[in-house]
Amino acid sequence: MKVLRKEHIKTILVWLIYSFCIIESNSSYSQNSYFSNKKTINRLKTDIKTLSSRKMFGREAGTIGEIKARNYIVKRMIEIGIKSYGKEDFHQVFFIRDSIIKSSYNVLGFLDNQSQKTILICAHYDHLGYEINKRNRKIIYNGADDNASGVAALLELALFFKNNEYLEKNNFLFIAFSSEEKGMLGSKYFMQNPIIDTSKMNFVVNIDMIGRMEKDMPLTIEGLGSSKVLFDYFKMLDFDKFNLRLKKRINGPSDHSSFTEKFIPALHFWTGKHNDYHKFSDDPHKISYKRELKIILFLEKVLMELDLLDKVKFTK
Repeated sequence: MKVLRKEHIKTILVWLIYSFCIIESNSSYSQNSYFSNKKTINRLKTDIKTLSSRKMFGREAGTIGEIKARNYIVKRMIEIGIKSYGKEDFHQVFFIRDSIIKSSYNVLGFLDNQSQKTILICAHYDHLGYEINKRNRKIIYNGADDNASGVAALLELALFFKNNEYLEKNNFLFIAFSSEEKGMLGSKYFMQNPIIDTSKMNFVVNIDMIGRMEKDMPLTIEGLGSSKVLFDYFKMLDFDKFNLRLKKRINGPSDHSSFTEKFIPALHFWTGKHNDYHKFSDDPHKISYKRELKIILFLEKVLMELDLLDKVKFTK
């Protein structure tokens, strides 16, 4: 006879509470299928196409392309109603060195629920910039999947938590990091100069490349070795819209590793590499917008459930 562990009982209770509440208030689950939310898909298309357009010049950190992308993300956060944290400009500036010293910018939006705990949701918005070919033309790395797809998801989650009818138990800090492609410099700077007390950081969700899920492809969740509570939760999760690939690795090559290095539980959600990874051909018309919507709705569900738990502790 199997005995339910304490953590499992707590998770089951969370599921029951959430299932009851969600029927009453969230039409995206109770009234619409995952594929019928045309407004969300249109926003995703607008955000991804804008961030991966030629006007952004590949969004390389320290360039005018980064500034254009930064300004667009700030504009979208203002439209959503997310506030800056302590500053009116949403920016956290830091400096990077290529051939010269350049400014780079993290973008931060805060949803204050008057809590002592904060969930951090992040996605990097920089990419590889462009190259000049033999005909003196710019060949641009548009980076639609890497990582305009993640930034679009971050903005959708900000919209969801700003406009749902709940007062969550956690605050939410939404961070669009820059300089990830140069070695996670933006997230490392943030952890060296945190705008909130690290002891009040509950856990981190990092979204990096979720736009190219093909049929029968799993959603990979890395970083589960950073918290036993999170590992146990996802291990017992039964989700029938797509498969989950669970990995304990906590030091993967994305911004979540800047947090696990400082003993903050952090997860990385992504759909895996593809033939257009870090190539000029990572373009917006190749994004699977309906499947990205499924992932976003899954993240909304997961975060609503995890919000009900006590503070998530790092597992050494």
